[in-house]
Order: sequence, then structure tokens, then C-alpha cells
Amino acid sequence: MLKVTVETTVVDVKNGTSAKTGKPYSIREQEAWIYAYGKDGKPYTHPQKFKLTLDDDQAEPYPLGQYILDPASIYIDRFGQVAIRARLRSAAQIAKAA
Repeated sequence: MLKVTVETTVVDVKNGTSAKTGKPYSIREQEAWIYAYGKDGKPYTHPQKFKLTLDDDQAEPYPLGQYILDPASIYIDRFGQVAIRARLRSAAQIAKAA
């Protein structure tokens, strides 16, 4: 399980118009830190900052706290390749369930 820390509830919003469809879009991102691994398979010494894209139906940002990367984050994309879109699960809720 990959651990993730959310330290801010600030959401960065990017708006525009799709060049392909001509329709407006809005992308909401939140900063988080993940305890990830390098290409050599070794864990990084320090957590790495990344942008967490919020789902369209997600009204609020993730609250401050500790999370794990939800297994639903990993899926097969339209090209048949493994893809990742980070979705988080509260580490505290998982600990209570165990």
C-alpha cells in the first residue's frame, strides 16, 4: 500500500475549452505527498509531491490527514494499458476496520 499525506485543502482549478470537442472543461487538483518508489524499486528517502486530480462529482477536497492509495486507482485504460488515477482511502478508517 502506498501512503499519501494531504497537508492542504487548497484546490487549483484549471478551466478551458477542449480543442477536440469545443466543450468547456474544468480540472480540479489538490496537492498531496506520496511515499513512492523509484524506477530501481527502492523507496524514495522523502515523500514526493504530486497533483491529485479530484473527481467531477467530488464536491470537497480531501481533508488533511493520512491516506493510502485506493486499489480502484489502478485500471485498464482505453488503449488496454495499465493506468493510474489516484483515489484515496483514509488510513484511520482502514485501521478501525481491521
